[in-house]
Amino acid sequence: MRRTARAMVRGEADLSLQPTDLAHEAAIRLIGLERIEVNGRGHMLALAARVMRQALIDEIRRARAAKRQVPHSLTDWPGTRGQHVELDVLDDALRALAEVSTEHAEIVELRFSLGLTVEETAAVTGVTTRTVKRRWQAARIWLQRYLETDAPGAPA
Repeated sequence: MRRTARAMVRGEADLSLQPTDLAHEAAIRLIGLERIEVNGRGHMLALAARVMRQALIDEIRRARAAKRQVPHSLTDWPGTRGQHVELDVLDDALRALAEVSTEHAEIVELRFSLGLTVEETAAVTGVTTRTVKRRWQAARIWLQRYLETDAPGAPA
């Protein structure tokens, strides 16, 4: 979890949240979840990535409220084509993708948020590498279209 947190926080000098703090916050949130059913390692990893992303978004929102606008964007998310996109816009896009297909959103969580390879993702989810590649490609296309057309505040 710390490795994932390090990747999520990297390059964000405006945030006071350290990777270890983010991992600890996510662990606390996971422990505090009541009546959650974890179906295997893949589900647990996807849940951890989602909780860390939400903790990071909460920290960004707190920082914006305190400082009036802390710029925070990412350029290497699937579908961003190197453009700067606000993290909360990306979170909205991923939530929208999950409403369309939880399987595709899980692949994005595992591949991007956790940095798993295609093979690792396939092992965790129990699907073939070919399926992971197809879902990854479809999710990236879907996210690009969402960010270009549907997302408020997304780059045009």
